Amino acid sequence: MAIFDSHCHLYWNEEQVSVAEQLQLATKAGVTKLLCVGTDADSSKRCLEISEQHSQVIASVGLHPNDVGDLSELDAKLDEIAALSQKGTWHAIGETGLDFFHNRSEAAAQEAALLFHLDLANQMNLPTIIHCREAVEQLVTILEKRGQPVNGVMHCFSEGPEYVTRLLDLGLHFSFAGNISYPKSQAIRDSAACIPLERLLVETDAPFLAPQPVRGKKNLSAYIVHTLDAVAAARDQSVADIRDQVFNNTTKLFDFAD
Repeated sequence: MAIFDSHCHLYWNEEQVSVAEQLQLATKAGVTKLLCVGTDADSSKRCLEISEQHSQVIASVGLHPNDVGDLSELDAKLDEIAALSQKGTWHAIGETGLDFFHNRSEAAAQEAALLFHLDLANQMNLPTIIHCREAVEQLVTILEKRGQPVNGVMHCFSEGPEYVTRLLDLGLHFSFAGNISYPKSQAIRDSAACIPLERLLVETDAPFLAPQPVRGKKNLSAYIVHTLDAVAAARDQSVADIRDQVFNNTTKLFDFAD
């Protein structure tokens, strides 16, 4: 059995559980590969350090929409991301996207940052990790208006099926996190059921969104087994039916072969 956690933040759990211990627990659960995702320059640097120290981990570099701020400070932040992207080995750009739930950053700045990340990903021939919360119509409209396929993934996809076709047409993959297992998440389960298996990924988004069986705890990559169970159940398939394909999808998207 092999599982790929396509999105986690190992550095945010470090004070309570060391990276080495998180990875040890993940290995016991069958997690053999992990993508550690940056949300700003400092966390991206830490992702890179972790990936250089642990062969089962790869890293992404990016600026989370909640960390974008306003337009007046955006150029300096994006210049830092661009410079950092030229150092070390990266397997993805992001996470980027739109977040209108927290409203911590100007909408115009979030859009500008998203387009910057997409262009950077194209230049580097890397996939883009897209975050979207309370902004899916705006996001899809921006991507469609841009008029180019998007090599990347909708991380922690939390929308109903009504947006799936448009996002599939753009070329995107879909990654599901622990919230698919929550009792009130039927719309997310409906989405997981209708997405082609070859576009499907799973993640923890650790330390956030612990799956229902461990809800209330700090999430760990080891808990991804519960998310995989929930995705399989939503599709009326067994874990064995989907596990290898999901692993291969993730390995291919992020170019992380053995």
